[in-house]
Amino acid sequence: MNKAKDFLKKSLRNITKFLGIAGYSDSFKRYVDRDNARSSILVSCIVMVLEFYMICYVLYHIFTDSKVRSFVWIAQHLTSYIILFLCALLLYIFSYNFLKARTTNRWLGKIFMIFFAVVAISFGIFISFLDYQKGEHALAFITVEIITMGIMIWRPITSISLVTASFLIFYFICDATNSASYATQLNLFTVWLAIVITTVGRFHQKSIEAKNAEHIENMNLYLGEVAVTDEATGIGNMLAFRNEVGEIRSNNAEDFLSRNFLFLDILNFKSYNEKHGFDEGTRFLNAIAHTIKYTFPEDPVARFSDDHFVIFAKRDSSNSTAEIESKLSSIRNKIKKSDPEVKLGLKVGSYTPEDVMCHIITACDFARYACESINKKYDVDYCEYTTASAEDFARKQYVINNIDKAISQGYIQIYYQPVVLAKNKELCGFEALARWIDPNYGFMPPYTFIPVLEEYRQIHKLDAYVLQEVCRDILNAKAQKIPVFPISVNFSKIDFELMNIESLFEELVEKQGISKKSIHIEVTESALSENDKNLRETLHRLKAKDYSLWLDDFGSGYSCLNLLKEFEFDMMKIDMTFLKDFANTPKSRPILKNIITLAKDIGMQTLSEGVETTEAFEFLQEIGCERIQGYLFGKPMSRSEALEKILNGTFLLPNLS
Repeated sequence: MNKAKDFLKKSLRNITKFLGIAGYSDSFKRYVDRDNARSSILVSCIVMVLEFYMICYVLYHIFTDSKVRSFVWIAQHLTSYIILFLCALLLYIFSYNFLKARTTNRWLGKIFMIFFAVVAISFGIFISFLDYQKGEHALAFITVEIITMGIMIWRPITSISLVTASFLIFYFICDATNSASYATQLNLFTVWLAIVITTVGRFHQKSIEAKNAEHIENMNLYLGEVAVTDEATGIGNMLAFRNEVGEIRSNNAEDFLSRNFLFLDILNFKSYNEKHGFDEGTRFLNAIAHTIKYTFPEDPVARFSDDHFVIFAKRDSSNSTAEIESKLSSIRNKIKKSDPEVKLGLKVGSYTPEDVMCHIITACDFARYACESINKKYDVDYCEYTTASAEDFARKQYVINNIDKAISQGYIQIYYQPVVLAKNKELCGFEALARWIDPNYGFMPPYTFIPVLEEYRQIHKLDAYVLQEVCRDILNAKAQKIPVFPISVNFSKIDFELMNIESLFEELVEKQGISKKSIHIEVTESALSENDKNLRETLHRLKAKDYSLWLDDFGSGYSCLNLLKEFEFDMMKIDMTFLKDFANTPKSRPILKNIITLAKDIGMQTLSEGVETTEAFEFLQEIGCERIQGYLFGKPMSRSEALEKILNGTFLLPNLS
């Protein structure tokens, strides 16, 4: 019983599908409507040309007073031709306007199509009936059937009904006047069958095309949405942001200038991720994204990158940012409450566009720069981009755009700061430091360009150049019979990602015959990570090749003691912050003492940076720090100055004999 029901249901579905009764999507209907509009233009043009010719033909007989055609014939035919011509013209006008999107009423289009088809078929029946009475073929009727039913798209239920009804009407009218022969019946049936098959086949062919077009349209819509949607949060990405802001600029310049570009940075999100896991971190980011979108519902909002967002926020009626800051405060409070232990927060940088030609990405960078300027100011959460910020930003862009030129033109110079042994103050080495002496900006301190190069992943160019110049200076010193002291060279974490450090040392040190003991490799503590397999393995291989590895800036930030057992360093360089205002910070002493004890216990030597006073030096000497670096024994100096001090006895040299 159930099988019979299923069979009946399946059969009914197939029949309704075959007859075109089943429901169709809007995309399918639009495709058919557009195709019918194009077909209608073709059909109407063909009919208008034919009818215009026939009207001229009839008028010819009128004006030549031809006796061949009777007045009744002329009146019948002329009226028929004019009516059909006008119907075709009406269909043409509607179809043309539909394709040009001047009208979108699809039901009106259906009415025009059916009306034209009925008039055309009626015209064919009438003309062919007159011909049939004279013993001629029904060519007009068949031609009209083919043109109206075979070119345009009809649902099978409609086309079968119209074709069948028109053939039956034509047959009975003709048969009532003059009984149709078997051959005539057979011919009419054959033509009927051919037209029905053609119309049904054309519909189903177009159905397949329409479904394919719908699939492509849906895919394009999906790709369009994906292209402007951030995958992690579901809100707009930067492409969507640029489009929305660009639209505001195009539509209303005054509205554009009444808004601020905001750059939002969620503080300590990395810690949240580490505590709760990546999946929970993604959910948290998603929730914050939608909170921002909900708080600024009328403004373009997008995820900029990682835990950063941008907003093009409208100022209040008094042109103040008070309302903006109030909304940001609300978001900040929700972020802080998410996990009080992690100490989450929100820093915001703002930029006010000065004119409508403002570049959108540059404006976001301005806001980002303002945000970064307060990252370490724990009592400041909101910062407006100012003229001073503009100057800093311009310098930052200058650094990125000119680092290659600075290297090639020799604007980057290598300075050397001496390192002495704590036990006897004898010179034991130097640290190579980069100094940028620019023709436009003059002397540029390291803090103005090194962080910028790290941020924009260009630092490897500088560090490779420093090593190259250090090796050149060592070779020159050897050639001039000048004492060679070990030189430490700094390397960033990014260097290990963007360069093959081993190949670099092989090319610049080993192949040139420079002793590996002459080069010390410094890696900043903040660059280390248990998860950075590449960095750890590279350092391990360099250590195996007898290079000396130095841990730089120990204690400058969050020191993870666990890393000390993961990496094999020869020297621990204690950050200069421990010696800042040394005389007035007694807590520094036990901390330094314990750090040095720890280093010795795990087999590391120690070097303290930033030694500027005799008091600090004597304390470090007392607690067993092996090496000292600081202004007390020498500031960073040029190569020539360093050589001069070596040769003139300024530095206390070890016995090299």
